[in-house]
Amino acid sequence: MKRERLLNAVEFRPTDRLPVSGTTGTIAAIQRITGRQDYLTNAKEVFTQAMKAWDVDVLLQFVLPDRQDGRIGPGAQVNVAAGLRSGTSRLINAWFEKGRCQSPEEFRDFCLSLPSAADAAKGVDVGQAATRWLELNQWGDFLRPIVWIPGHLCGTVPWMWYSAVGYENYLMAHALYPEALEHLFAFCGAESEAINCGIARAIREHKLPPLVYSGEDICGNDGPMVSPQLLRDTYFPHLKRAVAPLIEAGVHWLWHTDGNILPILPDLLACGIDGFQGFEEDKGMDMLRLAGTPCRNGKLPFLCGSVNVTTTFYQTSAAVRADVQRMVNLARQRNGGIILSPSSSILEDVPVENVLAFYDAAVKPNGPERHG
Repeated sequence: MKRERLLNAVEFRPTDRLPVSGTTGTIAAIQRITGRQDYLTNAKEVFTQAMKAWDVDVLLQFVLPDRQDGRIGPGAQVNVAAGLRSGTSRLINAWFEKGRCQSPEEFRDFCLSLPSAADAAKGVDVGQAATRWLELNQWGDFLRPIVWIPGHLCGTVPWMWYSAVGYENYLMAHALYPEALEHLFAFCGAESEAINCGIARAIREHKLPPLVYSGEDICGNDGPMVSPQLLRDTYFPHLKRAVAPLIEAGVHWLWHTDGNILPILPDLLACGIDGFQGFEEDKGMDMLRLAGTPCRNGKLPFLCGSVNVTTTFYQTSAAVRADVQRMVNLARQRNGGIILSPSSSILEDVPVENVLAFYDAAVKPNGPERHG
């Protein structure tokens, strides 16, 4: 029932109510809904009990409020590094161990040190990637009937290298050495294309949920950190190549967005991405404009959102319920395509009553969407 509800919403078919995505909650709210006080010593069990008590339909990743997931989450039991992680990260770590990548020029040299894109797939075992994806799905058995979608583990083209080399070095390298950056993105794109071939195989052969969740933080509040044209020249052709095996297999791609992605929305849609999550409307992101922009297949994108965690969740329970109703109304206007969710992780200082109000309002029957 939960899988059917989720996929019906994503594919703009009638549902009994909108599917609800679980998120971190707060420890206080989790303990309130479960009636337990032992979250800190039994985090996985108590968190799961809370998600089931709240009747959520999907978990897009396994993130606990105090990040205990680092030692009890999927990465602790499934060796994602062997099959799903890009080899590029290992290569740049080797440069850092030698004290390099401390300037735009050193980052340029790292990019140019990579093999050609034609050689990238040689380091990927497609069968191993398929096995890892199946293992991740099996790891989530304890969450059933909630649909478990591993987050940020499918093959994308990493853009957030600023977290490794610093914003100044990274953005200056874009301006000074775009050919070197494209060499990096081309290598990553070919590598991720091979990884996604394995994931597509696992989804197809084992009838796993045809949905992946990933994304890159490319934008700030004012739009992309570099010019859209530079991204079109150096980045998006390789992202399109990377996601192609999943899109061609009929798998939906939910792209996590931070900041204002509207200047590059046509480029993301042209890659085949058909869903978006994470709308910072208080920072200027126009979710309604995005909601009305067709994908390359002519359908509207599906959305996962969007009760704002930095504004609405700090207001009143009535405001939270009103924002849930806003999304229900939007689904009716669009004939579907909405997964109810907070805009991001709920922070620990959010009032418990507001967390409870969100889940209570979200799972109430809201009637089938109108289909013309």
